[in-house]
Amino acid sequence: MKPFPKNFLWGAATSNVQAEGGYLEDGKSLNVYDTLEVKPEIGDVPVASSTAVASDHYHRYKEDIALMQEMGFKANRFSIVWSRTHPGGDDGIMNEKGIAYYEDMIDTMRAAGIEPVVSLVHFDMPDSLYRKYNGFYDRRVVDFYADHVADIARRLKGKVKYWITYNEINLATWGHLVAGADRPEGVSQAEFHERITHHTMLAHAKAVLAIHEADPDAIVGGMEAFSPVYPATCAPEDLFAADFAQKMRSFLQFDIMTTGDYPAYYKTLLKEQGVTCELPEEDRAIMRQAAKELDYLAFSYYSSAAAKGPATKEEIAFGGGGRYSNPYLGANEWGWKIDPQGLRISLNLLTDRYHLPLFIVENGIGLDDQLVDGKIEDDARIAYHTAHIKAMEQAIHEDGVDLMGYLAWSPFDFLSSHKEVRKRYGFVYVNRTKDDLKDLARIPKKSFYWYKNVIATDGMEL
Repeated sequence: MKPFPKNFLWGAATSNVQAEGGYLEDGKSLNVYDTLEVKPEIGDVPVASSTAVASDHYHRYKEDIALMQEMGFKANRFSIVWSRTHPGGDDGIMNEKGIAYYEDMIDTMRAAGIEPVVSLVHFDMPDSLYRKYNGFYDRRVVDFYADHVADIARRLKGKVKYWITYNEINLATWGHLVAGADRPEGVSQAEFHERITHHTMLAHAKAVLAIHEADPDAIVGGMEAFSPVYPATCAPEDLFAADFAQKMRSFLQFDIMTTGDYPAYYKTLLKEQGVTCELPEEDRAIMRQAAKELDYLAFSYYSSAAAKGPATKEEIAFGGGGRYSNPYLGANEWGWKIDPQGLRISLNLLTDRYHLPLFIVENGIGLDDQLVDGKIEDDARIAYHTAHIKAMEQAIHEDGVDLMGYLAWSPFDFLSSHKEVRKRYGFVYVNRTKDDLKDLARIPKKSFYWYKNVIATDGMEL
């Protein structure tokens, strides 16, 4: 292994809405993750847990940060929960107890030598905005969000250097959890896709400008969930399906972020569906200015995807058409393919297309970790991260990728996006089950000590 770049940001990432608990404490209101009714990823047995306690990070954040410090973290990504700092959502009133919590969290990280990386809109829209406005489907919510971001940025000026505007923004068109919106009756999939894309991309742009206005020295990035899409075979129809799926599932939002306008393939698709796709000039001007001020691109990477034709552009874009299960890759228990080479491919695709610094802000594997005699032997997690770090090293040294850092998912166990406790990602075990909170003790796993050594040797010892 060759050394990683100087000042490389080793660490991990936390979704506070999935970790905090503190359900309605200190003025927090319900958010769309609190009220989400989930279906199991695999099978029909309910697995979701209440968010009332989660991993109790709200009360134990200093203990959790101390463990991050012990691992040697250079950075920790976390999310500021919108429904905690602005519980009303549309009234512009800052909850002082809510923002004070995050200020103290940031101060604790900085005192521990950990660079805070602040993420915004991470499944945490106030539930009232979903119920009153249908979330980002309504143009007014864009401005509610922009005001929220501006308040946070002004309050945290000088304390936070790295910002992420919107978690996995390309998943917003899926609706409820990411955009706080449902497709209204009588609205086509194409119309809904365009409306959500327009409003979330405008929200991102306004956030970029608001953060830079509050703190010109801030470093601001946009973020996606990224997966390379492989053709099932060399058949031309498979190549086309993979290419168009890649554009619609991964490139579209980054294309808009970096140019300030819809790309031609998206405009053409919308016109074919009879959807008006001309952005208002006022919005386009904001988005173009934000494109000029965008400092880096962040992304989560868990797995690759594959596509098979023939499938229409409409089926690929709006209906999941062309999806194919890659037989050459293994998977975890939940069916997520394990593909470390796909991370190197992703880094190259993004570098070649956008020529901006990149930041991996989520990467990890969900496992059903078992506590046996007070220990967790999670060798599969170590193997997963080892292979992905090797792929990063190759991308940096052999391919010339400009990579800022690696934030693994996650520092400690908390609820998955499906509110599941059994599916664990952390380097630290949180002692609870779906229905039994037990003592919520923090127990370092085998991977904790492995990752501590990786950071200490700057990735030279895996």
